[in-house]
Amino acid sequence: MVTTIKAKVEPAPTKRSRASAKAPVKPVRKPAAASATSAPPKRARPAAVRTVKQVTRLMQDSPVGKAGAAAQAMVRAGKSSRLSQEVRNKVVVVTGASSGIGEDCALKLAAAGAVVVLAARTPQKLAETVTKIEQQGGRAFAYACDISDLADCDRFCKTVLDKHGHVDILINNAGRSIRRSVKHSFDRFHDFERTMQLNFFGALRLIFGFAPTMLARKQGHIINISSIGVLASPPRFSAYVASKAALDAFSWCAASEFADSNVRFTTINMPLVRTPMIAPTRLYDAFPALSPDAAAELVMKAVIEKPKRVATGLGLVGALAQALTPGISEFVLNQAFRLFPDSLAAQGKNGETGETAAQDLAGNPVALARKLFSQVFSGVHW
Repeated sequence: MVTTIKAKVEPAPTKRSRASAKAPVKPVRKPAAASATSAPPKRARPAAVRTVKQVTRLMQDSPVGKAGAAAQAMVRAGKSSRLSQEVRNKVVVVTGASSGIGEDCALKLAAAGAVVVLAARTPQKLAETVTKIEQQGGRAFAYACDISDLADCDRFCKTVLDKHGHVDILINNAGRSIRRSVKHSFDRFHDFERTMQLNFFGALRLIFGFAPTMLARKQGHIINISSIGVLASPPRFSAYVASKAALDAFSWCAASEFADSNVRFTTINMPLVRTPMIAPTRLYDAFPALSPDAAAELVMKAVIEKPKRVATGLGLVGALAQALTPGISEFVLNQAFRLFPDSLAAQGKNGETGETAAQDLAGNPVALARKLFSQVFSGVHW
């Protein structure tokens, strides 16, 4: 059921206080005497990894690195001005807005002057996001909604249209990801049903709810947060990628029908982002991934420029490789399939899902190969 969220405005915690709350102070312990039953000492991080981090830090601290950071700040300031011109006083709906990419998008849009409508399942988290927006002087309205529930989607659309009249921009961000190989999915058909229900049918229901007024007003923009997986087809993500591919295909078909009504579609093939969605897979702790802030910047680019697609170079290369050299592409993906195993949970076994991540800490050859592979194909879900 759709619920309107009224946030109680309280002072937002500072970054320092949040960090302090999350990181408890560790008591100082005296070193224990070595014994036969003592746990073996942790192995040091491989020298190659330490060297890469040192070089990266030196580059960032160099005059060239600082100049690059300053230039990037100027570009971002210019983009902020353009964003404000694009969204000021417009009604923007963001789903999955209580954390991760959705929350960062909501904060950026509100700061630019948009009237932001937030949707997510958890009222308390939505209220916290509304509080943050109001404290920075923005306008936000939150309605608790389970996007995987089609009846709830219909109620949400009616509530938004009754209260705000129309929607200028819809950002379909809410999503579900499942990492499991096909051979471990034979008795888990519901994995495919769940991903389709949220990633495709839920998003489609919102489009159907808001598109009629967009077409009548001859103005609107629908932004779908898809995945780099649709372009690169990584193994173990058949359920997730299939659901995102369905939404991509629908959007490309609908875009040609809506073009002369000034209603645009943008597909963002998002690379791996460090959000709560990937947190259960601890293997990703060692993977390079975008921050939610950087991912939200890609969304802001879509809002400003209204391109047909926003994708990283690697994603486009993956799509090109599959089209031109499918055999080679399949071979590379098969190596990834062998290199990155299913978690114990995905195999239906007891144990922590982070078994592979724990092995990575040991610095063994297989772990180093995984890190190298993930660096070369940075941003792809493995």
